[in-house]
Amino acid sequence: MKHWLASRALGMCWAGTALAGTGAWAQSAPAPAVQPADYVDRVLDDSPQAAQADEPQVRDTGWPRGWSIEGQSTQQGGVVRQRSQSLLFSGHLDTPNHGTFSAHANLNRDAAPVNGLGLVGSTGTPYTLVPYSYRTGSTWRIDQRGMPFDGGWFGNNSIGNINMAGTPLARGVGRVYLPNLPIEGAAATLEQPGRTSFNASAGRLGYFDGLSFQGFSTGRGTAASAGAQTQLTGGEGPLAMGRSDAAVQLIETRDFNANGVPGFAQNTGSLWTAVSWQGLAPWADSLGTGFGGVADKVGGLRVQANLAHSAGRPSDASSLAPRDAATGGWVDAAWRTELMQQAASVFYFEPSLRWGGDSLPSDLRGASWRGDISTRQWQIGTNIEASDSVSGQRRSSVFGNLFGRWRFDSRDALSATLAARTGSFGAQSAQLTWEHKSDWGYTQWRTDVAHGTDLRVLRTGVDHAWRVDETQTLSTSLALEDAREADLDKRTVHWGVLGTTPLVAGARLDLSLRGSNGIGGNASRFLSANARLSWPLGLGWSFIAQYTAARGQESLNPAVVSALTAATLQAVLVAPSSRSFMVALRYESRAGLASAPIGGTPGSGAGRLEGHVFFDQDNNGRREANEGGVANVTVVLDRRYVARTDAQGFYSFPSMAGGSHEIELVQDNLPLPWSSAGSPSRRIDVYVRDTASADFAIQKER
Repeated sequence: MKHWLASRALGMCWAGTALAGTGAWAQSAPAPAVQPADYVDRVLDDSPQAAQADEPQVRDTGWPRGWSIEGQSTQQGGVVRQRSQSLLFSGHLDTPNHGTFSAHANLNRDAAPVNGLGLVGSTGTPYTLVPYSYRTGSTWRIDQRGMPFDGGWFGNNSIGNINMAGTPLARGVGRVYLPNLPIEGAAATLEQPGRTSFNASAGRLGYFDGLSFQGFSTGRGTAASAGAQTQLTGGEGPLAMGRSDAAVQLIETRDFNANGVPGFAQNTGSLWTAVSWQGLAPWADSLGTGFGGVADKVGGLRVQANLAHSAGRPSDASSLAPRDAATGGWVDAAWRTELMQQAASVFYFEPSLRWGGDSLPSDLRGASWRGDISTRQWQIGTNIEASDSVSGQRRSSVFGNLFGRWRFDSRDALSATLAARTGSFGAQSAQLTWEHKSDWGYTQWRTDVAHGTDLRVLRTGVDHAWRVDETQTLSTSLALEDAREADLDKRTVHWGVLGTTPLVAGARLDLSLRGSNGIGGNASRFLSANARLSWPLGLGWSFIAQYTAARGQESLNPAVVSALTAATLQAVLVAPSSRSFMVALRYESRAGLASAPIGGTPGSGAGRLEGHVFFDQDNNGRREANEGGVANVTVVLDRRYVARTDAQGFYSFPSMAGGSHEIELVQDNLPLPWSSAGSPSRRIDVYVRDTASADFAIQKER
């Protein structure tokens, strides 16, 4: 099952506190018009309002700034047993000539390292038992965004526990992306938006860890990278016809040890270059209208060609690490005709191809095609991929799937997916889903069936989003799975509860519970729990209590994936079981004149923006109770203010001016091969003394 089931990286770190948002601004409300004596105005005034008495006083002098500081006390049990105290800080400072500074830090006392065992692997490759170091520790980062220079240039800089910088073309238009390695170091980008950019990064390689709060472990070697991208031809903007761009990126890692076994440290150099073109397809006469980029419009075409090379050598003469060199290339194209949206790719990856200390698809070559036809009522899509091993060590593989969805009316829809793969990891799967809207809420009944070598799986369940008060949310999930693997029968109950509700005195409870319990002696157990109580005390102070628990490895919905998708799946790190209870006291404040583009005028009330980034396993765009969050993903407000998701995929900008704002998900940090469903940025309206929500669903190709 591990060879072909869809997999994802296990979120393993808890962020401390989210970034404090922008300062508060206000504008004077216009004088009311004179109305007749018998006129009663029932329209609520939506102009900025004065702050309530229990809100912190806003000083309207100096640059816009905001900050929060939080003290935590945590009792942790499970494999790691300890008491910890933490001090967390986040804040921002908006300057007129040097961009916006955002800072995040959490300092943890009495962090105890614990030796454990990790299980690392990915779909399509064997699992390997390796030692790793688990600890809770401190993290910090400082970001500077939008620093202006002459000629329309801007600089973005980061230092601390960050991801290495990359070029926009590194995300490409297909299914193979360059990973952005986590480092403790610095990264800098200089860009002329939409035209040219340069980047450089350097630091110590590591990974984010921690189950109760965030830590960062180093000791995996060092890395340095540099890259550039520029526009070669064509007009300006994302819809420019006949536009071509070129990019190059290189990375050097030293003393990198992937599995922690002594004597296997290696130095690796990797180079990637790409060229893209977008414009009118040769078979089209004109470009149609619609939303999205050139490739999303009738008659549009976008093509990108990529070439990568890596060379590794032992870091010392006595090392057992092998010498290797590999080259890979892939070409992706996307276009739309009157009939359907289409995409195609060809790829060739030699064995042992790597990107610095991370992996790229290896020992694989082939081609794929995808087509989608849709109307307001129905949708049909198909994907075909043929591939084989470059070295000849694995049999050739053919993958195909067919997806269809039919909406009967505004309340009911039926969808189905069939998938099959031949070759070394041959398997078949099917999924049938019925969606129904009623007075009780939104219900989704789903049945999944999978069959592979020595494996059969049948899972049937129901997800329901209950109709509750507009200030509340409640979703539940329940499924029963029967599986037979290696002549062993397993029966498992999967369940989940997801909800938010306000309490007395402005308090709020957020709950996320997901788990599975085996029936009988052969099934494993899984638990992921997070219950968070936040209670505003007034004058900028708030009390927070949080319970977390993690145990076992989640069993995902059975689905057959192609060889290329399996090759891009990231390694899964299994964390030791843990449970913790944390109490915290937080203080937030804001001040400054409004010089930032997101502001208003001094004295206005403020609102709050928050949301989740989650794995949308069923591709319906809704956050179900059985869908987990994406940890350590960067979210940017108005292209200036930076926040990071916690272990539940939650982010927050606690204090920001009312009005329209842009919120963007930085896709460089998403675990491959997941990507944002639709546009990674959107506009959101924030109202005074109100909380706006913006969730991001990330999906894999069907």
